[in-house]
Amino acid sequence: MKRNTSFGLTAIAATTVLWLAAPTAAQAGEQQGVRCPSGSTADIGSNNRTLKCAKVETINRDAMCVGITVSNQGDVKQNLRLEHVTAGRDVCKVPGGTATSPVTFLPLPGDPPASSFTQVEQAGKDVFRATKNVYVFPERGPIYNPLHNASLGVACPAGYDGDPVFDGKGIRCDKRDGSPKTADCDFGFTREPDQRGNEDRCLGLHNGPTKPRGMTKIQHDLERDSDRISWYLNENVGQDTWQRKVYAFPNSR
Repeated sequence: MKRNTSFGLTAIAATTVLWLAAPTAAQAGEQQGVRCPSGSTADIGSNNRTLKCAKVETINRDAMCVGITVSNQGDVKQNLRLEHVTAGRDVCKVPGGTATSPVTFLPLPGDPPASSFTQVEQAGKDVFRATKNVYVFPERGPIYNPLHNASLGVACPAGYDGDPVFDGKGIRCDKRDGSPKTADCDFGFTREPDQRGNEDRCLGLHNGPTKPRGMTKIQHDLERDSDRISWYLNENVGQDTWQRKVYAFPNSR
């Protein structure tokens, strides 16, 4: 019988080391991964290796009038003004006259087509409103290059697998680092196979877990405390092994 057991991070480093390694609210660690900000929709693809974050942005453009007149002397004068009528819908009127034309608006670069806007009646000046999808970079990772295209999303580095995290709102990138290492014990301890189910244990002054061959228990614990590295124990009848995994943030493009 064989099963995999994941060991969580241990808090064995000195206080100063923990303080230096502690993630901030804006940036967590590679092992946690990145996620789309609140209010956005996550699009995970390419075997969980890519992530795009989209949200709907509301655009309001003030209603305005654009009419002008040219006098005999060549003076350019505005002959229309915006006036809020009783019915609640703004129109353009000649001062003292009757309604002459509907209001319009000035679109800005990057706005949706003018046909996407609808005049919205409101107290005071009306607005023309439209919505569009905009893309943002995920959070809890590095500060992504603002010159990169958020609509392309982020992707795991070459050679890394992807896993969905944050209930499908994000991804993390990881890969196996090398071949499994045979489980053994520090000097002074004896490895006893299958002591807790199929899990090998180290017996000495006290009973404790094994560690990968080629490193000390302290080195093993320090790596497990890093957010860029984890070790997974493969429990096998007679001889366990440890598999090292490394993590990285996805890259923007």
